[in-house]
Amino acid sequence: MKTRTLNEKQLQNMALTAVLAALVLLMSFTPLGYLKVGFVSITFLTIPVAIGAMVVGPSAGLFLGTLFGITSLIQAIMGDPFGQFLLNVNPFLTGCLCIIPRALMGYLTGVLFKFYRKWIKGEKVFPMIAGGATAALLNTIFFVGGFIGFYLIYRNHEDFGSYSVWGIILSVLTLNVLIELVTSLVVSAGVSRALVQFLPGGRKHGAERDEWYAETAEENAVNVDAPAQETEEKED
Repeated sequence: MKTRTLNEKQLQNMALTAVLAALVLLMSFTPLGYLKVGFVSITFLTIPVAIGAMVVGPSAGLFLGTLFGITSLIQAIMGDPFGQFLLNVNPFLTGCLCIIPRALMGYLTGVLFKFYRKWIKGEKVFPMIAGGATAALLNTIFFVGGFIGFYLIYRNHEDFGSYSVWGIILSVLTLNVLIELVTSLVVSAGVSRALVQFLPGGRKHGAERDEWYAETAEENAVNVDAPAQETEEKED
């Protein structure tokens, strides 16, 4: 019984991760994923990454975050103004700046979400709200931190002379982070809660789905077998 339950859980996680990965790709190359504001873009791709990190786990968050980063690099290569500017300065570091912060964001969102659940035991909604907010904040913190490091290394590069670097950073830290925070917090928390509620096992376990309640898998298996044991005892 325990082996069957774990296999079903793994297949379910793989299917959900695949759906979220398809959503990341769809959003990346359509207007659904980005809102152009001036020189930089506001991204909503933290939403499927946060959902995967919370509903499936940190490994899914890492995978989806990495995919998000790869699509960001592709966008830069395809002609995004900010991405083209960075590629002209250093293509390798641009790839690192696109991918590494998003991968870390996805993984750490899943890790911190587990901490939120243990910190506030019995609460099913607030950890998801905190997880959605965490994804947006980490995405901004890691990207801005990486961009500042990028600038400090190449601050004397001629291309930086035509842009207000600190103006870009201020824009990201104000309008961008506010919109990303609100949308990620609301949508990620709402969708994650719905998935936990309606996926198989969700109504029984609430927010305790998948690997969040892996520590109780054996107990659940025992509970399933318990009625059969009671019936046998009554027949005896």
